[in-house]
Amino acid sequence: MTRVRGVDAARGLALIGMVITHLDTRIDFDPGVAASWRHVGDGRAAVLFVVVAGFSLALATGGTTPHDGRRLADDRLAVLVRAAVLAGLGAFLTALGTPVAVILTSYAAFFVLALPLLRVPPGPVIALGTVLVLLGPLLAAWATRDLPDLLIDPAGALLVGHPYPALQWTGFLLIGLGLGRIRLRTSDLAILAVVGLGLGAVLHALMLDLSERLGRTGPAGESLVVQALMSEHRSQNPIEAASALAIAVGLLSALMLLTPRARGLLYPLEAVGRMTLTLYVAHVVAYAVAIGIDPSLERGSGLLAASTLVVALVVASAWFTRFRRGPLERELHEVVVRTQASAEPKAG
Repeated sequence: MTRVRGVDAARGLALIGMVITHLDTRIDFDPGVAASWRHVGDGRAAVLFVVVAGFSLALATGGTTPHDGRRLADDRLAVLVRAAVLAGLGAFLTALGTPVAVILTSYAAFFVLALPLLRVPPGPVIALGTVLVLLGPLLAAWATRDLPDLLIDPAGALLVGHPYPALQWTGFLLIGLGLGRIRLRTSDLAILAVVGLGLGAVLHALMLDLSERLGRTGPAGESLVVQALMSEHRSQNPIEAASALAIAVGLLSALMLLTPRARGLLYPLEAVGRMTLTLYVAHVVAYAVAIGIDPSLERGSGLLAASTLVVALVVASAWFTRFRRGPLERELHEVVVRTQASAEPKAG
């Protein structure tokens, strides 16, 4: 698969946003508070990460001409192997007991749920993804309220549990998958970037205004819709979910447009984006060790977040002067290749 530098840069930006969310001092983003702007990516970074994952899945499975036959079978096996490894890593990181809401196990579920759609045309895939993003929060809220036993089952918890209910978040991946199946021209990327970022900002402002108005009307009662619209969380509020999605598409498009023209200025961001699995796992493990040394870090630390980002950018930039893949990325690739080789039909 040919690397698309803008996709690497977008993945790197998403990882940086998640590191800040996980490690920095806990502050809610407020456009009127300058110090909170470093948290503008809270939650939105994870959405960008998943949209980029969908786009990358499209590229790895044929791009604008999806694989079929034996190649499609190999693609599906590769996705299943990667999902199994990601789920195992996610369980390990969760067991460390940090405050981080580890996404890897849910991330694995999104990939598995997308498997039946690898050869579906981009229009229906994007349409289904949009429906899941917008209606998923309401369906998950209904299931949590009326089918509480669903959360006891691990598969049910992955499907409707927070903070990454697959019933909704698979939609973010599907939209990335659909976009990756379309031959996007420079003009298309420019339009998506401007419209996505602008629409995302407008929808966020609308969400805040509507949430405030509904809050003044008194208790939400039993209405799931009103309760959802009063929330500011993208896994609960469809408008905020749409805002995060629009911003993710806008950022991905902008970086695909700008990175090849940046004359290497975005190389550190691209390098981080090429080893996100390694850096994601490393930052959670390092955070667990840091909390063990100083429990007060559980509340977050700006210095810890900043130093982690500097190390990540420097290490990733240096790593790819000698190697093609990050450490965990290389091991995962070799596991996939060995599994595919063992699944090849034997002659004779």
